[in-house]
Amino acid sequence: MGSATPLAGIRVLDLSTFLSGPSATRALADLGAEIVKIEPPAGDRTRAGTGLRPGDPPSEFWLALHRDRRSVVLDLKSDAGRDVLVELTTHADVLLENFRPGVTTQLRIAYEDLRDANPRLVYCTITGFGPDGPFADRTATDGPVQAFTGALELTGPPGSFGLPVPIQVADLVGGAYAAQAVVAALYARERTGRGTHADVSMAECLLGWLEITDRQRTLAPPTTLVLATADGESLLVQTTMHFADRFVELMAAVPGCELLATDPRFATRDDRREHLDAYVDVVQRGFRTRDADAWLAALSAVGIPAARIQTSAEARAHPQLAHRAATVETEVAGLGTRALLAGPFRFDGERRRDLVPPPALGQHTREVLEELLGCDDDRFAALGAAGAFGTADAG
Repeated sequence: MGSATPLAGIRVLDLSTFLSGPSATRALADLGAEIVKIEPPAGDRTRAGTGLRPGDPPSEFWLALHRDRRSVVLDLKSDAGRDVLVELTTHADVLLENFRPGVTTQLRIAYEDLRDANPRLVYCTITGFGPDGPFADRTATDGPVQAFTGALELTGPPGSFGLPVPIQVADLVGGAYAAQAVVAALYARERTGRGTHADVSMAECLLGWLEITDRQRTLAPPTTLVLATADGESLLVQTTMHFADRFVELMAAVPGCELLATDPRFATRDDRREHLDAYVDVVQRGFRTRDADAWLAALSAVGIPAARIQTSAEARAHPQLAHRAATVETEVAGLGTRALLAGPFRFDGERRRDLVPPPALGQHTREVLEELLGCDDDRFAALGAAGAFGTADAG
């Protein structure tokens, strides 16, 4: 096990779909875990949902989310498919699922159904509101969870509600906490020798984030400003806490901005908020006297947080990420060589870099069953005849 892959040797069965579960297993893969994605015969619904058909190159969504895993097709609605999954759990460390509450019980693959087969299994469940309680059966996607938790208070005008944050924050925070729960459960297993059932609610995870979010809008202007420079670039400058006075002092030394130091309208942050238009007008005039690089250097010299506003593609191509070796050149079928974003984890200066593009549906069914279950041709054929793989090509 290298320092860049602390979870090497850990095998995860991923029964999840959409975003929360796959983002959790992507994080575990970034840490070195082996991910075996269990898909229904028709494939993960987001394959079709992102326009993928057999033979199509992966979408950007699929490429980013489902790299570094093997694909096994099982029809869990069949007894044969369910029995194969139970057998696979005896060779796994973790099972992660984000079915609607009650589905795993119907399929007879709930934690209570599997723990006897593998008492060391860490079983992680992600739900919208929790697997029990009055909202347990509610259909939960990111937007309704944001609405339920109060996230929309942050996107509308003061005292009102807006639209969901245009990032699936409920899914992503649920996935992040699920990955943490799995790692913690694996650590606990080292002491107790026993697995556990980790239960993660997206709503509760997001509420935890919202409790420490800027709900008083202290980051609104004049604290956060978007300013145009002489060369047409836009910079975001954020002057929380002591940075505000430091910024005013810097700007007051710019020709044409001297009144920032003398005009009582700009004396305090509250004054600047009350006279926001006048304050922004003065600061903006000052910023148009220099280009973006000059302003970034001046702001950095006095420790004021600022950055050029740019696209995600520009960020990925930035020299900072190149210096950190944060992307990996990988050959992707149908797309040629692509720069994939590596995991954000570095240990002793090392980052996992052996990234693998997403698998085709069922690409590894035979391989995994042979490797883990010793499945020969006769048994594989018998499983197929019994409906373990549905009607899809098991590969």
